[in-house]
Amino acid sequence: MAFVKSILLAFSMFSAIPMPRVEWNEKNMRYLMPAFPLIGLVIGLLMRAILYLADAIAWSKEAEVIVRALLPLLLMFLPLAVTGGIHMDGFMDTCDALGSHADREKKLAVMKDSHCGAFAVMGAVVYFIADFVLLSLWCRFPSGSLLLIFLFSRLLSAFSVATFPPAKESGLVRTFSDAGARTFTAVWSAVFFVLITVAGFFFFRWQALALAVTQLFVFVCYFFLTRRHFGGITGDTSGWFLQMAEILSLLAGLFFRAG
Repeated sequence: MAFVKSILLAFSMFSAIPMPRVEWNEKNMRYLMPAFPLIGLVIGLLMRAILYLADAIAWSKEAEVIVRALLPLLLMFLPLAVTGGIHMDGFMDTCDALGSHADREKKLAVMKDSHCGAFAVMGAVVYFIADFVLLSLWCRFPSGSLLLIFLFSRLLSAFSVATFPPAKESGLVRTFSDAGARTFTAVWSAVFFVLITVAGFFFFRWQALALAVTQLFVFVCYFFLTRRHFGGITGDTSGWFLQMAEILSLLAGLFFRAG
Protein backbone atom coordinates (compact mmCIF):
# COMPACT_ATOMS: atom_id res chain seq x y z
CA MET A 1 0.00 0.00 0.00
CA ALA A 2 2.90 2.34 0.72
CA PHE A 3 4.23 1.79 -2.81
CA VAL A 4 0.83 2.64 -4.32
CA LYS A 5 0.74 5.87 -2.31
CA SER A 6 4.28 6.64 -3.43
CA ILE A 7 3.15 6.19 -7.05
CA LEU A 8 0.30 8.62 -6.49
CA LEU A 9 2.67 11.11 -4.89
CA ALA A 10 5.16 10.74 -7.76
CA PHE A 11 2.47 11.50 -10.32
CA SER A 12 1.21 14.38 -8.19
CA MET A 13 4.69 15.90 -7.95
CA PHE A 14 6.16 15.17 -11.39
CA SER A 15 3.14 15.19 -13.66
CA ALA A 16 0.06 17.25 -14.43
CA ILE A 17 -2.17 14.16 -14.35
CA PRO A 18 -4.89 14.53 -11.67
CA MET A 19 -4.33 12.15 -8.77
CA PRO A 20 -6.17 11.32 -5.53
CA ARG A 21 -4.95 13.29 -2.54
CA VAL A 22 -2.31 11.45 -0.49
CA GLU A 23 -0.69 12.66 2.72
CA TRP A 24 2.92 13.83 2.36
CA ASN A 25 4.82 11.94 5.04
CA GLU A 26 8.00 9.88 5.28
CA LYS A 27 6.23 6.54 4.93
CA ASN A 28 4.33 7.51 1.78
CA MET A 29 7.42 9.14 0.23
CA ARG A 30 9.65 6.12 0.79
CA TYR A 31 9.20 4.79 -2.75
CA LEU A 32 8.65 8.15 -4.43
CA MET A 33 11.76 8.10 -6.64
CA PRO A 34 11.48 4.39 -7.57
CA ALA A 35 7.97 5.22 -8.85
CA PHE A 36 9.25 8.21 -10.84
CA PRO A 37 10.12 6.17 -14.01
CA LEU A 38 6.46 5.19 -14.35
CA ILE A 39 5.80 8.71 -15.60
CA GLY A 40 8.35 8.10 -18.33
CA LEU A 41 6.52 4.88 -19.18
CA VAL A 42 3.28 6.83 -19.57
CA ILE A 43 4.96 9.40 -21.84
CA GLY A 44 6.53 6.69 -23.99
CA LEU A 45 3.29 4.72 -24.34
CA LEU A 46 1.36 7.87 -25.26
CA MET A 47 3.94 8.69 -27.93
CA ARG A 48 3.66 5.20 -29.39
CA ALA A 49 -0.14 5.48 -29.35
CA ILE A 50 0.02 8.80 -31.19
CA LEU A 51 2.32 7.32 -33.85
CA TYR A 52 -0.04 4.40 -34.38
CA LEU A 53 -3.03 6.75 -34.48
CA ALA A 54 -1.30 8.96 -37.03
CA ASP A 55 -0.91 5.96 -39.34
CA ALA A 56 -4.57 5.04 -38.84
CA ILE A 57 -6.03 8.48 -39.68
CA ALA A 58 -3.81 9.15 -42.70
CA TRP A 59 -6.57 7.83 -44.99
CA SER A 60 -5.59 9.96 -47.98
CA LYS A 61 -2.46 11.54 -49.39
CA GLU A 62 -3.64 15.01 -48.31
CA ALA A 63 -4.47 13.84 -44.80
CA GLU A 64 -1.11 12.11 -44.51
CA VAL A 65 0.74 15.31 -45.43
CA ILE A 66 -1.13 17.27 -42.73
CA VAL A 67 -0.66 14.55 -40.10
CA ARG A 68 3.06 14.18 -40.81
CA ALA A 69 3.53 17.95 -40.61
CA LEU A 70 1.80 18.26 -37.23
CA LEU A 71 3.05 15.03 -35.67
CA PRO A 72 6.49 16.31 -34.54
CA LEU A 73 4.88 19.29 -32.83
CA LEU A 74 2.44 17.02 -31.00
CA LEU A 75 5.23 14.68 -29.89
CA MET A 76 7.35 17.65 -28.78
CA PHE A 77 4.67 19.13 -26.55
CA LEU A 78 3.37 15.82 -25.17
CA PRO A 79 6.05 15.49 -22.43
CA LEU A 80 5.39 19.11 -21.42
CA ALA A 81 1.67 18.41 -21.18
CA VAL A 82 2.18 15.26 -19.09
CA THR A 83 4.79 16.73 -16.74
CA GLY A 84 3.42 20.26 -16.58
CA GLY A 85 6.82 21.53 -17.71
CA ILE A 86 8.47 20.91 -14.34
CA HIS A 87 11.66 19.47 -15.86
CA MET A 88 11.93 22.14 -18.54
CA ASP A 89 11.63 24.74 -15.79
CA GLY A 90 14.63 23.15 -14.04
CA PHE A 91 16.52 23.01 -17.32
CA MET A 92 15.96 26.74 -17.92
CA ASP A 93 16.91 27.68 -14.35
CA THR A 94 20.13 25.67 -14.65
CA CYS A 95 20.95 27.33 -17.99
CA ASP A 96 20.59 30.71 -16.29
CA ALA A 97 22.84 29.64 -13.44
CA LEU A 98 25.54 28.20 -15.69
CA GLY A 99 25.39 31.23 -17.96
CA SER A 100 25.95 33.62 -15.06
CA HIS A 101 29.60 32.45 -14.66
CA ALA A 102 29.32 33.50 -11.02
CA ASP A 103 30.57 31.75 -7.91
CA ARG A 104 28.80 28.71 -6.48
CA GLU A 105 26.54 30.55 -4.05
CA LYS A 106 25.52 33.08 -6.69
CA LYS A 107 24.69 30.30 -9.15
CA LEU A 108 22.45 28.64 -6.56
CA ALA A 109 20.75 31.99 -5.96
CA VAL A 110 20.23 32.50 -9.70
CA MET A 111 18.65 29.05 -9.94
CA LYS A 112 16.28 29.88 -7.11
CA ASP A 113 15.25 33.22 -8.64
CA SER A 114 11.77 33.00 -10.16
CA HIS A 115 12.64 35.45 -12.95
CA CYS A 116 13.54 34.10 -16.38
CA GLY A 117 16.92 35.25 -17.68
CA ALA A 118 18.38 35.48 -21.16
CA PHE A 119 20.30 32.21 -20.90
CA ALA A 120 17.12 30.37 -19.92
CA VAL A 121 15.29 31.72 -22.97
CA MET A 122 18.16 30.93 -25.33
CA GLY A 123 18.55 27.45 -23.89
CA ALA A 124 14.84 26.70 -24.28
CA VAL A 125 14.69 28.04 -27.86
CA VAL A 126 17.68 25.98 -28.97
CA TYR A 127 16.32 22.93 -27.16
CA PHE A 128 12.88 23.09 -28.78
CA ILE A 129 14.32 23.66 -32.26
CA ALA A 130 16.59 20.65 -31.86
CA ASP A 131 13.73 18.60 -30.39
CA PHE A 132 11.44 19.43 -33.31
CA VAL A 133 14.07 18.54 -35.92
CA LEU A 134 15.00 15.25 -34.24
CA LEU A 135 11.38 14.21 -33.69
CA SER A 136 10.61 15.04 -37.32
CA LEU A 137 13.30 12.57 -38.35
CA TRP A 138 12.10 9.97 -35.83
CA CYS A 139 8.63 10.25 -37.38
CA ARG A 140 10.13 9.35 -40.73
CA PHE A 141 11.92 6.35 -39.23
CA PRO A 142 9.66 5.36 -36.31
CA SER A 143 10.96 2.95 -33.69
CA GLY A 144 9.50 1.52 -30.51
CA SER A 145 12.80 2.28 -28.81
CA LEU A 146 11.45 5.81 -28.30
CA LEU A 147 9.82 4.44 -25.14
CA LEU A 148 13.21 3.56 -23.66
CA ILE A 149 14.43 7.17 -23.72
CA PHE A 150 11.92 8.35 -21.14
CA LEU A 151 12.40 5.31 -18.94
CA PHE A 152 16.20 5.50 -18.94
CA SER A 153 16.29 9.21 -18.10
CA ARG A 154 14.04 8.82 -15.07
CA LEU A 155 15.76 5.70 -13.78
CA LEU A 156 19.11 7.50 -13.87
CA SER A 157 17.56 10.62 -12.35
CA ALA A 158 16.21 8.55 -9.45
CA PHE A 159 19.63 6.91 -9.04
CA SER A 160 21.33 10.33 -8.91
CA VAL A 161 18.96 11.58 -6.22
CA ALA A 162 19.82 8.51 -4.12
CA THR A 163 23.59 8.63 -4.65
CA PHE A 164 24.77 12.14 -5.59
CA PRO A 165 25.40 14.74 -2.87
CA PRO A 166 22.75 17.48 -2.63
CA ALA A 167 23.91 21.05 -3.20
CA LYS A 168 21.85 22.36 -0.29
CA GLU A 169 20.77 21.10 3.10
CA SER A 170 17.16 21.83 2.17
CA GLY A 171 15.03 21.43 -0.92
CA LEU A 172 13.26 18.65 -2.76
CA VAL A 173 16.36 16.60 -3.56
CA ARG A 174 17.48 16.68 0.06
CA THR A 175 13.99 15.62 1.18
CA PHE A 176 13.93 12.67 -1.20
CA SER A 177 17.45 11.66 -0.18
CA ASP A 178 16.37 11.46 3.45
CA ALA A 179 12.87 10.01 3.13
CA GLY A 180 13.15 7.95 -0.04
CA ALA A 181 15.23 5.00 1.22
CA ARG A 182 18.43 5.87 -0.65
CA THR A 183 19.84 2.36 -0.81
CA PHE A 184 16.59 0.84 -2.03
CA THR A 185 16.17 3.57 -4.64
CA ALA A 186 19.72 3.15 -5.93
CA VAL A 187 19.48 -0.66 -6.18
CA TRP A 188 15.99 -0.54 -7.69
CA SER A 189 17.01 2.01 -10.33
CA ALA A 190 20.26 0.25 -11.25
CA VAL A 191 18.65 -3.19 -11.54
CA PHE A 192 15.78 -1.96 -13.69
CA PHE A 193 18.12 0.08 -15.88
CA VAL A 194 20.09 -3.10 -16.64
CA LEU A 195 16.96 -5.23 -17.13
CA ILE A 196 15.34 -2.72 -19.48
CA THR A 197 18.59 -2.36 -21.42
CA VAL A 198 18.75 -6.15 -21.89
CA ALA A 199 15.08 -6.31 -22.88
CA GLY A 200 15.56 -3.34 -25.20
CA PHE A 201 18.50 -5.05 -26.87
CA PHE A 202 16.34 -8.10 -27.48
CA PHE A 203 13.68 -6.03 -29.27
CA PHE A 204 15.65 -3.15 -30.79
CA ARG A 205 19.18 -4.51 -30.92
CA TRP A 206 22.04 -2.02 -30.99
CA GLN A 207 19.82 1.03 -31.08
CA ALA A 208 18.65 0.32 -27.52
CA LEU A 209 22.25 -0.08 -26.41
CA ALA A 210 23.13 3.24 -28.06
CA LEU A 211 20.36 4.96 -26.09
CA ALA A 212 21.53 3.44 -22.79
CA VAL A 213 25.21 4.31 -23.39
CA THR A 214 24.32 7.88 -24.38
CA GLN A 215 22.32 8.45 -21.23
CA LEU A 216 25.07 6.95 -19.08
CA PHE A 217 27.53 9.34 -20.72
CA VAL A 218 25.27 12.32 -19.92
CA PHE A 219 24.87 10.92 -16.40
CA VAL A 220 28.64 10.92 -15.81
CA CYS A 221 28.97 14.44 -17.24
CA TYR A 222 26.09 15.52 -15.01
CA PHE A 223 27.90 14.27 -11.91
CA PHE A 224 31.08 16.23 -12.61
CA LEU A 225 29.25 19.34 -13.82
CA THR A 226 27.09 19.61 -10.70
CA ARG A 227 30.02 18.93 -8.37
CA ARG A 228 32.06 21.66 -10.04
CA HIS A 229 29.44 24.37 -10.40
CA PHE A 230 26.98 23.73 -7.56
CA GLY A 231 28.63 21.37 -5.09
CA GLY A 232 25.89 18.81 -5.70
CA ILE A 233 22.51 18.37 -7.30
CA THR A 234 19.22 20.20 -6.85
CA GLY A 235 15.71 19.74 -8.20
CA ASP A 236 16.54 22.15 -11.01
CA THR A 237 19.72 20.33 -12.06
CA SER A 238 17.73 17.09 -12.08
CA GLY A 239 15.43 18.69 -14.64
CA TRP A 240 18.47 19.79 -16.67
CA PHE A 241 19.83 16.26 -16.68
CA LEU A 242 16.49 14.77 -17.73
CA GLN A 243 16.10 17.13 -20.69
CA MET A 244 19.71 16.76 -21.83
CA ALA A 245 19.62 12.96 -21.55
CA GLU A 246 16.46 12.77 -23.62
CA ILE A 247 17.50 15.17 -26.40
CA LEU A 248 20.92 13.56 -26.82
CA SER A 249 19.31 10.12 -26.83
CA LEU A 250 17.07 11.21 -29.69
CA LEU A 251 20.18 12.24 -31.60
CA ALA A 252 22.13 9.09 -30.76
CA GLY A 253 19.26 6.74 -31.59
CA LEU A 254 18.64 8.45 -34.91
CA PHE A 255 22.32 8.54 -35.81
CA PHE A 256 22.78 4.87 -34.94
CA ARG A 257 19.70 3.93 -36.96
CA ALA A 258 20.91 5.99 -39.90
CA GLY A 259 24.33 4.36 -39.58
